[in-house]
Amino acid sequence: MEMSREEDAQRAYVKLLTGQGVSQRVLIQREFTIIRLGAFLKDIPCSGTAYRHAVDRFIASIDTAEIPMVLPVVREFFSFWVRDIKAIAAMSQAKVFNGNVPVAAVTQDELFKHWYDLDKTIMSTAEKQILEAFLTDSQAKGFDPAAFKERMRMAKCLLLSLRNVAHKQSHSYRQMVDRNMPLFNALGNQHKFLSVAREFYYFWRGDMLKPQQTPVPAKSKAKTSEMAMAA
Repeated sequence: MEMSREEDAQRAYVKLLTGQGVSQRVLIQREFTIIRLGAFLKDIPCSGTAYRHAVDRFIASIDTAEIPMVLPVVREFFSFWVRDIKAIAAMSQAKVFNGNVPVAAVTQDELFKHWYDLDKTIMSTAEKQILEAFLTDSQAKGFDPAAFKERMRMAKCLLLSLRNVAHKQSHSYRQMVDRNMPLFNALGNQHKFLSVAREFYYFWRGDMLKPQQTPVPAKSKAKTSEMAMAA
């Protein structure tokens, strides 16, 4: 009997984790996450957008305390689900599959202090440029004043959390998103934060600040966006 995309991806994911020496306990935990996620992936289009929507529905169905645990798994699993061999190889070389769930290096009290001190924090010129670009983009989307203000504070919170990250690559960005999740879980707006984080990645990396020298084909651009920040 032919395996479904989800079953095939799960098998490949577990095989790689096993080969990299992940403990049996962590392996079972991750496989259980994939099994539950699989119910939301069944019969959907094979695209980053469809995957993100499925992940949103999955996250909405679980306890908020579980979110920091499952996010790394659903992000890793995306490349297996779309059968992106190059992305899997890159993550393997970067030692992403280490079997460890990132743990926040700060307490919830420290995260709250960071959140409430945002207006007092002085930004560098480069940070101001990034936030200004995100502000302009958000204004063009027509959010109501309250939602707009909340989006900007979330983006600034994330930007200042990332100021000591030396290399602008997706794994470090995702770890910082996860590090801040306990704050937004407590505030009850974790889904809004994840949405902002997905959009803000391209501004932080500088993609939205550079003029395009050569037009990018629509299909290639869409594929790049989907692969870069799937979850």
